[in-house]
Parts: sequence; structure tokens; C-alpha cells
Amino acid sequence: MNQKKSPDSTRCASLYALADLLSKGNFSKSHVYKLMARNCFPKPTLVLGPRFTRWSAEECNQWFANPTLWIESQKENGSKGA
Repeated sequence: MNQKKSPDSTRCASLYALADLLSKGNFSKSHVYKLMARNCFPKPTLVLGPRFTRWSAEECNQWFANPTLWIESQKENGSKGA
């Protein structure tokens, strides 16, 4: 049987949990929230309560690749998403 793969099945996870960000960035939870308060890190994309917060993997990967460029692009876009 020939099954077609959906576009979503070939992509990596589209959301990161806080634990994913902490391990990927090797920094603390409080540091992530301080960066967000200064508009220097992506804000959560999905918040379903105090214990379920998720960030866009695409946006976070852009930040991890080049934080300075990401911050500058947010300033140019009028702080959209940050």
C-alpha cells in the first residue's frame, strides 16, 4: 500500500517545552524569562496554564542560530512576537 506522508510528519517538532529550551541553550529558567522580559527571546506561542507553556521551534531555532539578528529583526518588525 502506498501511503502519502503529510507535510507535518516530515518536519521536526513544531513546539518546544521549557525543558527543551533549557537543555538546548544551557541556561536557567529565570534567565529565559529575563530575556523575554527584555524582548530578547521569543515569547511562548502556546500557554494553557502555569505548567503548560510551549514556544515555536522555528522561532527559537532562529534565535539559537543568531540571537543578535533575531533581536534586531524583532525591533524592525515592531516587536512582533517578542
